[in-house]
Order: sequence, then C-alpha cells, then structure tokens
Amino acid sequence: MNSPFDLDGRVAIVTGAGSGIGRETTILLAELGVTVFATDINLATVEETVASTGGNSIAIRHDVTSEADWASVFATVSSQTNRLDILVNNAGIMMSAPFVDSPIEHLRRQQTINVESVYIGMRDAIPLMRASIETHGSSPSIINTCSIFGNVAGDDSAPYTATKGAVRMLTKAVAVELAPLGIRVNSVHPGATETNLAADWEPARDAEGNLIPWEVDQANWLSRIPMKRLGQVDDIAPAIAFLASDAAKYMTGSELMVDGGYTAI
Repeated sequence: MNSPFDLDGRVAIVTGAGSGIGRETTILLAELGVTVFATDINLATVEETVASTGGNSIAIRHDVTSEADWASVFATVSSQTNRLDILVNNAGIMMSAPFVDSPIEHLRRQQTINVESVYIGMRDAIPLMRASIETHGSSPSIINTCSIFGNVAGDDSAPYTATKGAVRMLTKAVAVELAPLGIRVNSVHPGATETNLAADWEPARDAEGNLIPWEVDQANWLSRIPMKRLGQVDDIAPAIAFLASDAAKYMTGSELMVDGGYTAI
C-alpha cells in the first residue's frame, strides 16, 4: 500500500528557492523523490540550493513579477517533464516601518512581489497541471506561503500585512474555482521564522526612534509565542510537503498555521 505522504516521482516548482523557507522546501522535496524546478531572482543562490539536493533539482533564474519569466519557467518544465504536480509560491519580501513613515513604494513593491507573482503563478500553472491530471492521473497542489500577518496585524508592517491578507483570500477564491478541476490550493502561514526574508526590514525602534537591540526585540517576540522559540525553516518545509501530498487530498482553501501558537492567543 502506498503511503499518502509519498511524493516520489512528482514534479514541483518552488519560487524563492535561493534561501530560507524556499531553500529548505526544495531540499526536502528533492529528498522525498520530487523533481524540483527551483527558481530565484538570484541565480547563484538557487544554484547553491540545487547543489545541496544532490542533483534531483534544476536551478532557474526567475523574476516572479515577470509574466515572461513565468512563461519561460513553465515552458522549461513542460519540455523536460510534461507534468506539474506541485507549485510552491514562496518568493516574497517584507519591508517594515511605521505606517506614518511608509512611502507608497513600500506597498507597491510588496504588492508586486508578494501578491501579483502568486496570481500569475497560479493562473499560468493551470494548463500544465490539467495536462498532468489527464496524462499522469496527478493530483496537483498549489501551496502559497502566506504569514501570520495574513490573519492578524503586524507591528510596523501595514503594507506587508495588507499583501499577506490578499494572498490568504486569493488562495481561498482560487481554491473554490479550481476544485472542480481537481487542483487543490492552500496556504501555509509561518510565524516569526529565522530566515533572511526581512533583508529590507528596518531594525526595530522604540517610540523615540532609537534602535532596539536584537536581544530585546527577540524577547518581545518570544513573550508572545506560547512555544517560546522562533520558528526554523525546517518547521515550515514539512508543512508544505504535507499539503503537497495526498495526505491532504481533501484540503483546499485551507490555511495551515505554523506559528508556535502565536495566533492561538
């Protein structure tokens, strides 16, 4: 009897695979027998990710905001495998600043990368996923990396919170439309996780504008997390693999919180 968690032989695209959650997800899926097309705007970092998988993945430079780049990625996957079972829309950025100090460019940039890329990826994956169903009996799954800030407000991150709220509801709307086609769409909502996602994130500041030491900021986070630790990328990747598998075959439009209990309070 095959395990419902078995992913061997499937084909995936993982965006933002050069670091953090995307890198860990690529490595895990490859270990589970998935052929992974790992994409990132930084080719060097995604090539490092692919090298870590032992050869069961392919690196592609990919600007997720570009429809032409998406078309090229899907063409590559189609020509090499003629199937797509898993799409992980993981690429994203987080820019943090008090709302009164946030230029409109903060919202526009995060909207383009965090929301529009997910929209394009899901829409343009449909033909290849439908072909996979017809020719391979596939059960395709789309997983969108969202955030706890898609559910609750985040400190000094109004634009980011807005974009993740959009991803959350976009996931549900598309899940309803694609369910009759046999394509599942779910979202994973990481809590505070030690990644480099916040490379553009300004350091935390107090009310007077003074920098808050990392140790103090971390203690503030931990005080609000029941499990009393920050998340690690290897906490998130298995949740994505679960949603990609047949173990989640009756889940669509769902949101999986992986946050140490943060949103349970």
